[in-house]
Amino acid sequence: MPGIVKVRILEGRDLPIMDRASELTDAYVDVKFHERTIFRTQVCSKTLCPKWNSDWFTFEVDDEQIQEDLLQIKVFDKDTVTANDPIGKVHVSLVPLTSPGNPNYLTGWFPIFDTLHGIRGEIKIIVKVKYISDTKQSSCGVKFFYSKTVPSIYHLVEVKSFVEELVIEDDPEYKWIDKIRTTRASNEARQLLFLRLASSLQRKIGSKVLDLGGNAVIGYRQCLDLEGSFGVVVRAIGTCVTIKENRMPPCSPTTPGPDYRAYPADSYPITPEYDSPHKVLPLLLKQSSVSKSSVTKKHSCTSDSLSDTGMSFPDATSPVQFNLPIIQPKMASNYADFPFYTMGSFPPGFVTNIGGLVSSRSVRLLDKLETMSEESDTRDKLWLELRKEVRTHMKTLGCTAVIGYSEQSTICDKLCVLSAIGTAVILNPSPSLADEFIACKPCHIPYNVQSSPFNITPHNCSVCGSGKVPDILLTTIDILPNTPVNGNGCFIQVQAFRTKKKQTGENSARDIGQQLPFLEYEIHQQLSHKLKIKGMNAVVGIRYELCVGETAILYIASGTAVYLSALPPASPLRVRCDTAESTQSPDQVDKLQEAIQAAYEKNVTCYNISRSESISGPAPDLNLSVTNKIFNQDVIVVDIEDPKDEKKIENSLKSLFLDHMFTSSSSTVPGVNGDMIPCEAAHIMTQICRIDTPGLETADLDKIINKNMQLLCFKLRKYKSCFLSNIRFNVHMPDDDELVILISAIGTISLPVSPVVRAVDTKRRFHRFLSSASNEIRFCEEELNSSLESSGSLNNTAVQLTPADHIPGATVQHCFGHLSVFLIRESADVRDLSSFTKNFIMEAQAIMRAHVASLGGNVLFEFRISELVLIDGPQKFQAQILLSISGDAAHVIYENRPSSSSG
Repeated sequence: MPGIVKVRILEGRDLPIMDRASELTDAYVDVKFHERTIFRTQVCSKTLCPKWNSDWFTFEVDDEQIQEDLLQIKVFDKDTVTANDPIGKVHVSLVPLTSPGNPNYLTGWFPIFDTLHGIRGEIKIIVKVKYISDTKQSSCGVKFFYSKTVPSIYHLVEVKSFVEELVIEDDPEYKWIDKIRTTRASNEARQLLFLRLASSLQRKIGSKVLDLGGNAVIGYRQCLDLEGSFGVVVRAIGTCVTIKENRMPPCSPTTPGPDYRAYPADSYPITPEYDSPHKVLPLLLKQSSVSKSSVTKKHSCTSDSLSDTGMSFPDATSPVQFNLPIIQPKMASNYADFPFYTMGSFPPGFVTNIGGLVSSRSVRLLDKLETMSEESDTRDKLWLELRKEVRTHMKTLGCTAVIGYSEQSTICDKLCVLSAIGTAVILNPSPSLADEFIACKPCHIPYNVQSSPFNITPHNCSVCGSGKVPDILLTTIDILPNTPVNGNGCFIQVQAFRTKKKQTGENSARDIGQQLPFLEYEIHQQLSHKLKIKGMNAVVGIRYELCVGETAILYIASGTAVYLSALPPASPLRVRCDTAESTQSPDQVDKLQEAIQAAYEKNVTCYNISRSESISGPAPDLNLSVTNKIFNQDVIVVDIEDPKDEKKIENSLKSLFLDHMFTSSSSTVPGVNGDMIPCEAAHIMTQICRIDTPGLETADLDKIINKNMQLLCFKLRKYKSCFLSNIRFNVHMPDDDELVILISAIGTISLPVSPVVRAVDTKRRFHRFLSSASNEIRFCEEELNSSLESSGSLNNTAVQLTPADHIPGATVQHCFGHLSVFLIRESADVRDLSSFTKNFIMEAQAIMRAHVASLGGNVLFEFRISELVLIDGPQKFQAQILLSISGDAAHVIYENRPSSSSG
């Protein structure tokens, strides 16, 4: 369908000095969309704050172009003698303007970004789209959400199927015809290609969703695979669903107007025919929490219990339905044959039983792929093999679906490691809200122990006493609503590092394929040990990061440790030394056992674990003598054979976080109720460590990561109570002997609230903590603020970026859908890679804030650093960073707080 795009360039500010003589700039702007004619503004001579006030530039486009292409705004400096100098670019996606319910125009200040110099001032623009949408033929009506839960202003009607797609193109970095190109030209070409591929991918998945009868994608994930000279692959997965908008309740007198942006000045009028007011839907997205009182044998599944799950559902007369695809004996290649769901949050009654973690990995050589014309099909076949294996594991566990499903790849030169992981479960296709369910039943194993292909010692459920449960449970999803929990959860993380010979081709692939099973075994062994030391028995929301270099392999696993009341209690870890090859003395082992027991007792107290469940009766009388070989069969015994083993255990005993700090790999902490008022001063904090790999051991790496985690927590040391959530790891090996780890998290200050505290006192204390927290948490942003303070690129600080899928105490009024940005930054004068990376991440956040604010939003949920690739250049101080960030834009209002526009 045809459409009309209108663009108006208004003004700029804080442009860089391009003329050394006058210390000013002669700026003009080129506007381009697709391959249409380039429009150009007039030149504003000798000023750093030009005012163009151009006429409307009009482009006539079709449906495919408006979904796949981007509006390109290029700012130049006019030079009469030499070629005009580029200042920077702005890329604007028009897809959000075509989505039903969203405004059909955007306006605001956008940072001008250059791949060699970063942000260089700002430009104010207005973009309008007049688009005739045909939902039967266009995928513009399909909404995409990175969140694994349905936004609160919608309710879930039906879950359709798993959807996936990938596209492949030549990489401009390796496919230049004459091999003579400038650094800026190559970076801009790649940056534009990545954005176009992502848009094309979204359009293709949207078409699949329409064919399936859905209208939205939940748990949408995009991944970028840089395969060097073999090309660029952008792939995505998600869950096709049908959602409906909730009924709009009456608006209160204090509800803001339909448009949440600051309208342009009177000199920039908006044509009324292009206005599209938002629908005001002030529905609260609540935080999922489980109280200690929920540890009961049976619960009634009512609409009240569903209101605390963070998801919105219709009444009992309109139950949500799952279309579980029938698994045929003959495996077909259609993605509908795989009962996989990227959703990670479900209301009570949907998940009947949890079988456990299922995963599959494959090592491939890129140079063994087929010809370019069939490369897309070849890569589809590679992922298809992994999905078939995951499905086989699912059926072995007696399950019918895989939830919390994700895929990732690791590429090193011509080697590629593909990974797929999820949680095998039994789903109830049509649960009724009036049914009763057993709260502990999801913890019961669904498979037959006698016919199981692996050894397992089942235990009777500690809650109901009838079902069978495992010793330890690992899941990729967060804890289910109303699941009985003992105490509070906490963040847990382990890693395994191994060196390998520098090989190429099949030798390298064979070496990695042989080492991966041992790395996985080591990872899960460390997880089991740390769980025992913490006095817990499950890890939820587990994530894996695999990084393969030419001379080393790094494997990191992180999640949230929790004590599930249904599972057997965790006994203290035991160590012994009874081998002839051991170099440790009995006294050293006895001291280590005493330290383990002390750490265990401290953790049980710190995490409020009830001793009636964690320990039957008083603490056991431990005989620490190495000659004692009689251990309980449920107790894990670790043999200490050399100092490396002892160092691993000692690192596991150290507490990474402060006693008053709640930590989690997700947005909530299991077992923590609403007895804390989260402050809106929640900010993303990052810590980057650069490690030399020669001579590095797993214990040494564990110590380095622990130190950097403590530095991250050091920023919150002043506060009595705080949350550190959504802890993530991004790892990369830019060189043979170098490892870079980026640790990111969101820090939130909380205030304990007493029932007798008056609301006015709470509000006064709240703002006092808010003002003090901003200075402390944001100190990592000071380096960027000093360089961007004059340009005003951080003026959109009212736009909050959060990795969570909700903000406690905030009401979601409108969801604009997902946004994604690909950026490339290169420099030949990088003295400190950590500072260079931090500044680039801050610039990317400023650009993302501008895009959210231009639509009228003030929050970006599910903020993710999807890709972070560091590349060392041939010169000593040269470096290049590829960054992809994404999230769901929305507008919220805060209860009993001043609006963001007033601050």
